[in-house]
Amino acid sequence: MRKKIYSIALTAIMALSLTACGNKAEEASVSSTEISEEVTAEAPEVKIDGSFVLMNIPYSDFFASEFEGGENVDAVSSATMNKPSNENLTSGTYHPEDNSKILGVSFPVLVSSDITLDESLKVNEEAALYSAADYSYVELSDVPSNYKTLSVKEDGSYSFGKYEGEAESLNMEVSVNTDTHWGDYEIDMDESLSEQTVLAASVHTTDGKSYGFRSLENIWRGFEIAFATTENYKEPHGNEVVFAPYSDMPGKTIDEITLYTKDGVKVITTDLYLPLKFDNTIDIKDAAVSDKETTFSLTGFPEDYSASFSVDNEAISCDGEKITWESILAGAYTLTVSDENGVYAPYSQSFVLSTDKAVAVAAEDGVKKDDSASDEEFSAYVKNITGYVVNGEEVAGSGKRGARIITEDGSADKTLSRVFKEVGDYEVKIISAGYPDLTINVNITEVAPSEDKGEKKH
Repeated sequence: MRKKIYSIALTAIMALSLTACGNKAEEASVSSTEISEEVTAEAPEVKIDGSFVLMNIPYSDFFASEFEGGENVDAVSSATMNKPSNENLTSGTYHPEDNSKILGVSFPVLVSSDITLDESLKVNEEAALYSAADYSYVELSDVPSNYKTLSVKEDGSYSFGKYEGEAESLNMEVSVNTDTHWGDYEIDMDESLSEQTVLAASVHTTDGKSYGFRSLENIWRGFEIAFATTENYKEPHGNEVVFAPYSDMPGKTIDEITLYTKDGVKVITTDLYLPLKFDNTIDIKDAAVSDKETTFSLTGFPEDYSASFSVDNEAISCDGEKITWESILAGAYTLTVSDENGVYAPYSQSFVLSTDKAVAVAAEDGVKKDDSASDEEFSAYVKNITGYVVNGEEVAGSGKRGARIITEDGSADKTLSRVFKEVGDYEVKIISAGYPDLTINVNITEVAPSEDKGEKKH
C-alpha cells in the first residue's frame, strides 16, 4: 500500500467572548501551522481549517446533535458531594464549585478560523477544566481522533455537531441485569473498560431511538450503565434519579452502545433485549432442614409468564408448587423464577433453612468449630453471617458495606475501625442465617487502621 502524507492546516486559538445570555463570536486574524503526519493509507489529502481545543460542553449541548431529543439530557445531581468531586469516578466531566452537580463533559472541539474564543475562558491545563465554567477550554496541540465542530448561532449561543472521526469498534459480551440496586436495569460490559475514562454514553435501539447517559448516575467505572425506567425505583442513598427519558425502554432491543471516552469514541454492536418488569411477590415459607420441603406462592405474575424454577443449590428442587430437599446444610438459599419465553424479567427470593444445632462456639476473640460439627457445617455458618450486634448496636454483616468481623477461619478482624472505634471490651452477638445466635467477647487493645478498599458503587 502506498504511503501518503496528510497535510492538516491548524489555526492558532483565538479569543472568544461570552455574555450571560450566550457566546458571541468576534473577528480576528488567524495564523496557520502546517502539521504533517505520515500514515500508510490510500486516501486523498485532508485539510482542516481551524484549531482544536478541549472544551467543557453541557450535556444538553453535547447530546443535541448525537440523536433526536439529546438536547433534553440534563446535568446530574448527587445526594453526596464527595463522589462528583472524585476524579477517579468522574474524570473528563466538570462541576460547579460546590460539586452539587455534574454539568457535562470535556470533549475535543474544532474551532473554525472565523470563530474566536474569549481568553477569559481559557485555562492553562486540562485538569483546570474539572471545576471550570461552561465552554471553558484548553488548547490542544495534537489532532484528536474524534471531535465536535463548533458553530455560533445568530443569538451568539453555541451548538456542536455530531462527533466526527472514525469510532473504534469493540468486540465484547454485553449482558443486562434486572436485579440491581442502581436502577431498574444495568447494562454490564467487560470490566476491561474500567481502564477507559468514559465521559458519557448512548445506546441505540432497533426501533431507531437513542438514549443518553451521564457519569455517576448512569455510568459506573466505565463498564456499567444503570438507569431507572419508573418512579418506583429508589436510589439506595435517597437521591432522586432521572427516569422519564428511559421510561419507554423496557421491551426494546439495544443494537448499539456508544462510549465517549478520553481516548476517542468506542462502539459496541450488540443484541440486548430489555425484558419487561412488573410488581410481584414471591412468598416462601422458611423451614427447618429436617422438614425436607417448604411451600411458596406467586402473585402479580402475568398470565403469559411461562415460569421455570431453579434454586442456587443442586440439592434443592422446585416443581412449581413445592421446594424439596433430602440432605442440605442450614443457611440462606435463593429461588429464581424465569420466563421461558424470555419476554419478562426473572425474579428471585431468598429463604432460610434452619437448624437448632450449634456448630460454632465462642473462642478467644472469635469463634471456633464445635466438636460435634463438621468442617462443612462450620464453613456454612461463617458464610451465612448476615449481621452483628456490637455493644447493643446493630451492624450489617453482609453486602458491600457489611462489616466482616468474623473472618473465614473464625477469628475476629480487629482492623474494622468503624466497628471497633477504640480500645476496650466489646460484646458481639453473631447472627448467621439458619443457625442459633452466638455471643462472644472481643478485647481490643489497639485498633488497626482499615485498609482503603477503594470507592464503593454510587
